[in-house]
Amino acid sequence: MRVKDPTKALPEKGKRSKRPAVPHDEDSSDDIAVGLTCQHVSHAISVNHVKRAIAENLWSVCSECLKERRFCDGQPVLPSDIWLCLKCGFQGCGKNSESQHSLKHFKSSGTEPHCIIISLSTWIIWCYECDEKLSTHCNKKVLAQIVDFLQKHASKIQKSTFSRIMKLCEEKCETDEIKKEGKGRSLSSVRGLTNLGNTCFFNAVMQNLAQTYILTDLMNEIKENSTKLKIFPSSDSQLDPLVVELSRPGPLTSALFLFLHSMKETEKGPLSPKVLFNQLCQKAPRFKDFQQQDSQELLHYLLDAVRTEETKRIQASILKAFNNPTTKTADDETRKKVKAYGKEGVKMNFIDRIFIGELTSTVMCEECANISMVKDPFIDISLPIIEERVRRRKLMMRLL
Repeated sequence: MRVKDPTKALPEKGKRSKRPAVPHDEDSSDDIAVGLTCQHVSHAISVNHVKRAIAENLWSVCSECLKERRFCDGQPVLPSDIWLCLKCGFQGCGKNSESQHSLKHFKSSGTEPHCIIISLSTWIIWCYECDEKLSTHCNKKVLAQIVDFLQKHASKIQKSTFSRIMKLCEEKCETDEIKKEGKGRSLSSVRGLTNLGNTCFFNAVMQNLAQTYILTDLMNEIKENSTKLKIFPSSDSQLDPLVVELSRPGPLTSALFLFLHSMKETEKGPLSPKVLFNQLCQKAPRFKDFQQQDSQELLHYLLDAVRTEETKRIQASILKAFNNPTTKTADDETRKKVKAYGKEGVKMNFIDRIFIGELTSTVMCEECANISMVKDPFIDISLPIIEERVRRRKLMMRLL
């Protein structure tokens, strides 16, 4: 099968027809303009599947190229010509790329029509079956609606895409990045911590947090932005961004900020973490008796307590922006706005942005093919360790 280059202009073909002008109601889902129409639009577009796919995957990144993880000078090699399938939301590199994953996805789609794609850089819409460029003015309204949704989503997500890519690739390029940034970024200072009495488990956790550069950078960002927070609601809510004024951090969060700042100072001698430890003991009394404890449990208690303080601070700032409404004084519209801003706002605390993961459970009905998804946040997750018997056997043979 011959497929033409989507980036080149092509003459109209007999597969597409020119239809006379027919008046329609504004709410009609039929064609709304005169011009060339594609017969595959009705079956090759699924708005729900596309929305679900872009919420779960990196934006404007070929998922297949990302799996290959090719690197050049420590940087991930990813094509910029990305096309999105309007049937399932698959993002693949275009015909001009080396791998042509978008074209391979279309050819392997089987009976399902995955022929209509859109460029995430030029917003050109293309049909592989017709070998033609489509227009939102000549086809069904659903095509214009999904393009409008994708463009709005792109304007919000583009800024953070590259940083998310680097986080996925940092396992492989961490050493090269340290060498490259050695001139521009000075190594973090290392200070000892005073043992308060069987608190080695606590000191070990805090030394790791003090050397977590992402946490340090985000704290500096919070400091630069002062007490203002800009909340971007979901696109479904159709609400404008809201800038809120945050109150002072909670006592445990303030103690953590002070501790991490003190760890960056160049003063000689160990640092006493007594203030931070006492604040943590007020949230988790189990650590008060100065007995040996599990370091993972302490980290869990610390992050969860700080996250709770930050969540309350953000929620209070949102209520303040709406003049502190209550269940009696707030009308239905205000309640919906507060709920929409609160849902996205609480995710913007620095604990969620660094340490919180999301476990997605997907269940599909075998009869109606309906898919339901449940997302549960987690701070840590237990993974099984599989014994590699082959390696162990080879090691034993070498010892013998």
